[in-house]
Amino acid sequence: MILKTIKTLLILLLATVAFGQEGDFTINGKIAKSNDDKFIKLYYQHDTIKVVDSVRVENGRFTFRGKLTAPTIGNLSFDKADQGDRIDLFLSQGAIDVQSNDLLGHAKITGTALTDAHERLAIKIRPVERALFDRFNNYQAMPEGEDKKAYLEKLMVGLDEYGRLKRETIHQFVVENPDSYVALYHLDKTALGRIANYETTYPFYDKLSQEVKGTPLGKELGARLLAAKGDLTGQQYKDFVSQTPAGEELSLKEIIQKNNYTLVDFWASWCGPCRKENPYVVKTYEAFSDSGFTVLSVSLDNDKKKWEDAIEKDGMPWYHVSSLQGWKEPAAQLYGVRAIPQNVLIDKQGKIVATNLRGETLFNKIQELVN
Repeated sequence: MILKTIKTLLILLLATVAFGQEGDFTINGKIAKSNDDKFIKLYYQHDTIKVVDSVRVENGRFTFRGKLTAPTIGNLSFDKADQGDRIDLFLSQGAIDVQSNDLLGHAKITGTALTDAHERLAIKIRPVERALFDRFNNYQAMPEGEDKKAYLEKLMVGLDEYGRLKRETIHQFVVENPDSYVALYHLDKTALGRIANYETTYPFYDKLSQEVKGTPLGKELGARLLAAKGDLTGQQYKDFVSQTPAGEELSLKEIIQKNNYTLVDFWASWCGPCRKENPYVVKTYEAFSDSGFTVLSVSLDNDKKKWEDAIEKDGMPWYHVSSLQGWKEPAAQLYGVRAIPQNVLIDKQGKIVATNLRGETLFNKIQELVN
């Protein structure tokens, strides 16, 4: 028992040493002398304050010094954090070297263990991220008109593709680097606020070492993911009866009895994020409806025509119900819905097996269950 206690204390001590939160950092930079007399800026977060520091490049060299309460991402730029000649880097206690013979964006960054780990990840994400930001900047500079609207549609498709690529790259990095605080840091960024998704993120969070999960950020992410999981997962479903667009009564119970898995999807025609999610639901339905998967969409609309028009426009060939009472929809209140989109996945025995499956996570989850 004493040995076990000592081992636990040693693990905690090593975690503190490896992932120390507070400390001073130094950035020593060497860049082309053609940048002499220009001001280079460093953007980063210190506590809750957004810091912008700047120094003059002299004889092709520059130096930044600062203090951190926790390791974090920083951005070096001759312009704004997301514009101009720029590059991101991971700030942590210690010295960081930035060297380039030409553009800042081509710099080689070395230094602390966390900085080096971030570089292994960033090299895969940085080109796509930079191109996306440049397209956003182009969009903002365009005059209003049809060309700008068309450009925005392409831009949003690129944003979705970037989001998927970044998540997959970070998830793979976690698998390959479970002892890295950098893996935790980036995983945390994929699960902030409303985008926190237990089904997407927890399997990778669970792969992190106990030392990493024991840091303040690790504990915070773990608690947030459990909150995102919600109290419904593992519980028995609650039945309700509502009206179809044809005005007929339909119960959740009769749908569950006919199918292996039923997704109860809370949405509304006026909900932009809901409409954005609908193509993912359509894709999943088309792929697995023959395997016993179906959807019951519960609308929080109060205008029948807008509800029906949205169903037709988004091509949603499954069950639909609504009392047309908006946020007073009884089924939504029964499941504690306070924001949409939101969903619950129920198996044939009436057990809720997952909640809030969004994007490609829904497809992956159903594929896992039916295969």
